Amino acid sequence: MINSSELVSRLRAFVTSPTDQNFVEFEGRWWTVQDIARVAAGIENILEAAGIPRDTAIGVVVRSRVEHVAALIGLVAAARPVTMIYSQQASTLIAANVEKLRLGVVIAEESDWGEDLRASLGDDRLGIILPVEMGEPRQVAAVDHLLPDPRTHGQTVVEVLTSGTTGAPKHIALGLPALVRGVEMLTLGGGIEGQRQVEILFAPLTSIGGILPLLAYPVIGAHFCLLERFEIGRWVEAIERYKPKSIGVTAPIVRTALQEGVPAEALASVEVVYGGAGPLEPETRRRFAETYGVELCWGYGATEFAGSLASWTPSLKREVGGDKPGSVGRALPGITIRIVDPATGEELAAGQEGQLEAKVPGVSDEWVRTNDLARVDDDRIIYVLGRIDGAINRGGFKVLPETVAEALRRHPSVKDAAVIGVNDPRLGEVPIAVVELISSDPAVTGEELRAFTRQYLPSPSVPATVRIVDSLPRNAMMKVDLAALRRMCEAPGTAAAAR
Repeated sequence: MINSSELVSRLRAFVTSPTDQNFVEFEGRWWTVQDIARVAAGIENILEAAGIPRDTAIGVVVRSRVEHVAALIGLVAAARPVTMIYSQQASTLIAANVEKLRLGVVIAEESDWGEDLRASLGDDRLGIILPVEMGEPRQVAAVDHLLPDPRTHGQTVVEVLTSGTTGAPKHIALGLPALVRGVEMLTLGGGIEGQRQVEILFAPLTSIGGILPLLAYPVIGAHFCLLERFEIGRWVEAIERYKPKSIGVTAPIVRTALQEGVPAEALASVEVVYGGAGPLEPETRRRFAETYGVELCWGYGATEFAGSLASWTPSLKREVGGDKPGSVGRALPGITIRIVDPATGEELAAGQEGQLEAKVPGVSDEWVRTNDLARVDDDRIIYVLGRIDGAINRGGFKVLPETVAEALRRHPSVKDAAVIGVNDPRLGEVPIAVVELISSDPAVTGEELRAFTRQYLPSPSVPATVRIVDSLPRNAMMKVDLAALRRMCEAPGTAAAAR
């Protein structure tokens, strides 16, 4: 166990006492600890020369590239607050984010320093260019005076971005205690093997799934392969090249591996697979585990809790006599979870469904209520049933979108499905399902899929319409982008059509 000061001191030792040991492989090339330290030092030298106070938030237009690995580790090691800026948007929007956040310092790749971002600097904002291939960081222009930071940062804070499944990514501020908890949970909940293997990092560095492993690797002496974005072919190539014993996945990765027919021998080295970041239907879990001969350990967490709250582990499966389909394991050490009545806040007994609350050291000493509907069984195993805030109220009946989507995924022609609620003059809301097929089979219709769900769903949960699209819109974590999906369905002449 480490504390906040130890996390910073270990990261500082990493960048101030560099070695020639390999640290990160990116696009076929290994970069050493010395390479990371050189870029981190270059950024810190510019900040110190400009007299940037230690409590000033440093905005970083983050991309999942090796230069950004160095920048993020270096800034946290220097105990400087970091605010992530979403890079997958137009340059005008990046500049608008900088203005809205009133950031006094901005770090971005040379290609991101377009006219709009440069114009946002003025004479009161420091800009730092982060050259590709670990070049020397340099200042954009002279600064006359620094824009005051309207926020106060009592401790080092990393403001990460949510995945943006329901709208634009939002900032979640994580203090040092939360970062420490997140780093520790990666080992308690599985997924980091230290020097015994090369880790594979595919999650965006802006996300909790990217920044926590990144900060953990220097602390535990791990080295890793960084993928700029998830692509099934590159992911498989990395596994075949480095032969890890354990890997991390998300639900879309599991489904894609099965649908694309990734051969079992490609994952021959893998013994344990840790997953989370969304629900995964029991049948798909079983198929994946059997197809690849792995122990699949699913879990549950959230950005605001700095990572995992609960997870299956091989030892837990041995304790309770195997997996329990549809569950996310037991609360991780140090974390307390309870289920309460949403209306009264009264704690419910085992087996009863209610709203999940958690008490997480380093994040909050009080109970924090989630938006998830859940239950806990007599073995303290947790079942997450869906999001309460995403429930569709169909004439007084509660419809959980993920339950509807799971029913549709049971159809052999369905690759993936997503469900949204739309206004209805009679019932208030009705569920609309949007489906991506495994192949373009003209014989499969929306009405056929709608009828198919009746064997798994009560009548109010049967979608009013099932629309078939060429591909569902996804974000960087491969989750379905529900805001984009809604725009797709509402746009005139949309490709989505009930057929």
